[in-house]
Amino acid sequence: MLLLYVLFAFGDPLPGSPAINLPAEKILQVIVDETGTVSVGRDTVNADNLAHYIQDRLFKSFMGTGQMQSKILFTKATGNVPELVVQVVIKEIQEGQFRALKLLCLQRYNNFFEKIDRKKQEKLKKQFPVLFQIEYQ
Repeated sequence: MLLLYVLFAFGDPLPGSPAINLPAEKILQVIVDETGTVSVGRDTVNADNLAHYIQDRLFKSFMGTGQMQSKILFTKATGNVPELVVQVVIKEIQEGQFRALKLLCLQRYNNFFEKIDRKKQEKLKKQFPVLFQIEYQ
């Protein structure tokens, strides 16, 4: 009877139990249409400002919660998006990641990523994989 009370009051302590809720994966979804209009969540961003927007979203998320989105997902709104537009958007995403990494390293270590020791670099890569992501689809 006591065991039933403990399980009811505190939940099922067994790993892998359906009662355990894992945190949802946070994805930053970037959608581009054939005119080059970029949507990130509910926001519409000019492709020229996308790097700054990505940097802000990632870094502000870190400053607020100590975490960042787990990955960036890039999708085309239609199949008619010109390849040049796709390349520009991907380059802007990469630039935003680089800028967010730069700010994070300066905030945490008062140094650039390239200048911190290998152990700290590996820790950052593990903790914030979104900053090192190279595939977006």
